[in-house]
Amino acid sequence: MKPLNIVDAAEAEFSDAVAWYRDRDPRVAARFAAEARETLRRIESFPQITGRVPGISRRDIRRMPIQKFPYYVVFVILADRLEVVAFAHYKRRPHYFMNRVRT
Repeated sequence: MKPLNIVDAAEAEFSDAVAWYRDRDPRVAARFAAEARETLRRIESFPQITGRVPGISRRDIRRMPIQKFPYYVVFVILADRLEVVAFAHYKRRPHYFMNRVRT
């Protein structure tokens, strides 16, 4: 199993999303955080079950939805680790996170 690393920009997106939900309902924020953690656990355990990002030809850039929320986690499969580059909202402009992807 490869270790999972979250880049700073993705960490900030996650914090912003939790804060947005917390401002509306702390219980929903807690559920979002729990679902996001579970998604990260699944990615770390089974990166091969995730889907490719539509419109991106690279096979090493993958995504997994955060269940029950309009977000997905985007990550890159590198030789020595999995690197989370975005907690992306489905309504955001596509591929905005590509400048965070290392090769």
